[in-house]
Amino acid sequence: MASIPDGALAAPVTKAARVESLDILRGVAVFGILMMNITAFGLLGQAYDNPLVDGGADGLNLTVYKIINVGFEGTMRGIFSLLFGAGIVLLTERMEQAGAGIMAAEIHFRRMGWMLLAGFIHWALLLWYGEILFAYAMCGMLIFTLRKLPPKFQFAIAAVLLAGSVMMSNIRSHDMAEAQAAASVATAAQASGAALTAEQEAAIAGWAEVQSHFAPTPEGAAEQRAIHAGSWWSAVKNQFAFSYQFQWTDSPRWLLTDMIPFMLIGMALLQLGVLGAQLPARTYGLMLLGGYAVGLTLGFRELNLIIASNFEPLGFAAASETYQFSRLAMVIGHLGLLLLIIRSGAVGWLQRALGAVGQMALTNYLMQTLICTALFYGFGFGLFGQFERYQLYGVVAAIWLVELVWSPLWLARFRFGPFEWLWRSLTYWQKQPMRL
Repeated sequence: MASIPDGALAAPVTKAARVESLDILRGVAVFGILMMNITAFGLLGQAYDNPLVDGGADGLNLTVYKIINVGFEGTMRGIFSLLFGAGIVLLTERMEQAGAGIMAAEIHFRRMGWMLLAGFIHWALLLWYGEILFAYAMCGMLIFTLRKLPPKFQFAIAAVLLAGSVMMSNIRSHDMAEAQAAASVATAAQASGAALTAEQEAAIAGWAEVQSHFAPTPEGAAEQRAIHAGSWWSAVKNQFAFSYQFQWTDSPRWLLTDMIPFMLIGMALLQLGVLGAQLPARTYGLMLLGGYAVGLTLGFRELNLIIASNFEPLGFAAASETYQFSRLAMVIGHLGLLLLIIRSGAVGWLQRALGAVGQMALTNYLMQTLICTALFYGFGFGLFGQFERYQLYGVVAAIWLVELVWSPLWLARFRFGPFEWLWRSLTYWQKQPMRL
């Protein structure tokens, strides 16, 4: 392995060279990801989509579910993906312009390799099965060669991949409707006392498997609670199979149709100056109005389909047919709003604090997991399943407040967050200076 030369050709980005708007957006995205993930930390996994499962499905609980579903589902991950793609361009361009040459590629792939390992530790040992570092590292390796494409080609590839995602969602929705119909016929035959064929038995079993993804069986719910009630090592062993399925077996669909398109859009938006808050306010205003007009319209339609089905699989399948459209539109709307605020310099103290949170995004992301694991597992405070849905957002607000306070205090003394320092030291194969 080649060592990293001294000097400016290959070194972590300095504080002066950071793009402030990207740090602020990253801070917002890190907070938003916790807002989305908190139900999966504190409630049965299927409660993320289905409020009938756990945490309450009426009153304030249902109101919170609706707000999150329409306003934020998938959008924080989308913004984080945009920023990840933009970050790849910023890092490699800075080194190439300084004359690093092929070393820029080596550093990039080394960064992704360490991120891949960190992601594995995160889902296998720190017990967060929904973590994104593992998948992001694979995406970063795949899209490296696309970073220099003109924005129009990056947009075009993203559009093709998103169209593929929409097509797959429509096919899954059609297949699910057929599976439900076949299971209904088989169940009716079973109720009448008729002997079932092998195909009919398979139809009933297959539909039961589909339903278990949206509402656990009593046995499945008990298994989840048992994992959260036991020791750390017991949780590691018993959760591994599910985490492996989510992170590795299902990852190709996430990589190609969910994450990579938004990373490419982020690369393009950076080149166009959008993410740097460099464009006229009118541009961001149009993004806000157009994005929310489309996103909210589709989002409420999808929510109504889900609720009208009483949170049954076919309702979720129908809603998924336009999910990528509504998600992309809401991301554009959120970006327009946030970049307008950043550009105006309003609430400067909050922007500075969010920028510090974003500068320490990796540390804050992992700290959120450590805090939630301590809160919700039996080897910690054992609070899994003890909160209603709306109450979990009090936990979110408390963690946000802690990170808003500690991030600026830490960066007033140190160059990097703790995990950022470790990541950079391993990437550059040299211990980085920590204190300012």
